[in-house]
Amino acid sequence: MNLTFRILRYYRPFAGRILVAFALLIAATLLNLLKPWPLKFVVDSILPAPQGGIHFPWGDGGWSFPAALSLTCGVLVGIHLLWGAVNLAQTYTLIEVGLQALLRVRTELYAYLQSLPLRFHDGRRSSDSSFRVAYDAQAVQTYFNRGFATILGSVLTLVGTFVVMWRMSPLLALLSLGVVPLLMMAILRYAGRIRRETAALQAQESDVLARASEGLSSIRVVHAFGRESHEVDLFRREARESLEANLRLSMTNVASTLVVGTLLALGTAALLWVGAGEVMAGRMTLGDLLVFLAYLGMLYSPLEQLSYTAWSMEGAAAAAQRVFEVLDTPDDVPDPQSPARLPAGPGAIEFQGVGFQYARGDEVLQGLTFRIQPGESVAVVGGTGAGKTTLLSLLPRFYDPSTGQISIHGIDLRNLAKQDLRSRQALVLQETILLSGTVQENIAYGRLGASFREIEIAAQEAQAHEFILALPNGYQTQVGERGVMLSGGQRQRIGIARAFLRDAPILLLDEPTSALDATTERELLDVLGKLMSRPTTLLVTHRLHAAHRADRILVLEKGRLVEEGKGEELLERKGAYWRLWQATNG
Repeated sequence: MNLTFRILRYYRPFAGRILVAFALLIAATLLNLLKPWPLKFVVDSILPAPQGGIHFPWGDGGWSFPAALSLTCGVLVGIHLLWGAVNLAQTYTLIEVGLQALLRVRTELYAYLQSLPLRFHDGRRSSDSSFRVAYDAQAVQTYFNRGFATILGSVLTLVGTFVVMWRMSPLLALLSLGVVPLLMMAILRYAGRIRRETAALQAQESDVLARASEGLSSIRVVHAFGRESHEVDLFRREARESLEANLRLSMTNVASTLVVGTLLALGTAALLWVGAGEVMAGRMTLGDLLVFLAYLGMLYSPLEQLSYTAWSMEGAAAAAQRVFEVLDTPDDVPDPQSPARLPAGPGAIEFQGVGFQYARGDEVLQGLTFRIQPGESVAVVGGTGAGKTTLLSLLPRFYDPSTGQISIHGIDLRNLAKQDLRSRQALVLQETILLSGTVQENIAYGRLGASFREIEIAAQEAQAHEFILALPNGYQTQVGERGVMLSGGQRQRIGIARAFLRDAPILLLDEPTSALDATTERELLDVLGKLMSRPTTLLVTHRLHAAHRADRILVLEKGRLVEEGKGEELLERKGAYWRLWQATNG
């Protein structure tokens, strides 16, 4: 779809207000065309008659010099005030519509980024996506407010001004258009260059934001290794490249402005030369020439504005392309057109010949076939790179399997809407990610709309209630960015409280204790044991004593299922699990 039509799609709901604004724009243009005429009347009718007897075009009777001059000045002020009021109304309307469209595109872009699968986010910086939402999306407003609206206003002014100038002097009117072909050549010459340089600058600004975000979000590691100067050097390099890109674009804008200004100055000089000759020959009054020069400014101003608008639209087009690049990215984990509905309650989870491969690399999972009964807890163990976390990531449809099928209640996950599927699951990660906000808000993230009493009960079940009450503001304590105000064990307990609050029929645990010390791990294992007793549970861990708590253990090696059974049984077989046990426990 054409870029212009794609942008206009966001303005469709505001068509009524846009029509009102354009009607006001026409009125403002007509009022603007009246501005020079009081000056002509003063020069041609009032100044030559200091004794009075002045007649206005709309009535009879002689006016005294002071009265006529006062009335003409009043008319001039009235025209300006009326024009200002109308212009204010149409400007406000168009800007408000532009901001509403910006809100729509930002929301749509952010929502689509939220819906895209992890495969998309794995391959790009989150700061680049943030830059597109915060800055590139503004192109939709720029394209309209500095583009379409400006073009329409300029065209109306051009046509109206030229008609008036033609009625006054066809010769001078034609002469005033002599610079237009040269102006068009200048616009075309600089347009492509400005688009390319704007696109390069937007990409470079995104890199600057990414470098700053990465360095500041990793501030603990930076300080721990004494790499402050190194990070500053990396940032300076990105910022300098941004500076150079900005300088190139600025110089292009300055050069284009100089070319346009020079062409318009040549046109004004030519008209002044010929116009002065017309006055001297008696074919035009001095007032006519002054009005004509005023109109020339009104003619050239929109011509100049059109030049800058064309270049602004080129820059906006470059940014808009970055927005639509994301919106055009196909979702490779799509919702089905007619999704099935999961029955209530726990259901069996079944893997049938499941394989998975990332975009670049070897197969991570190969031919996995197993079944988890409703209410059963299953642990998945294996060495580093065995595919444990990848296996777990397939259940919420963070990814879809490359081969085979995963089903719940006998329904292929690909036939389920992701929102419905994930609403039946609770996930506890290796490192709980907390959002900026209060402790209460972070626990409630597990089930939005939960009452405070429900949140409190979930915290008590996760053995988090006591430490929360000991915080400065209890449940209203701010946790800081990513929960930096809390210890690792406290963050995990809040993550587990989320799972208790969600009370989902399927529980997914991804190395929930691996980052904790032995004492905290033992405490949390008791809590997890209570949590695992309710739903169907899949636990991914390399802590074998944690896996022993599960009803059954699956052992992976290089993405293949090589053993399964209860912990004691697997030890007696002295196979893959026994070797892991020996390596872990000596």
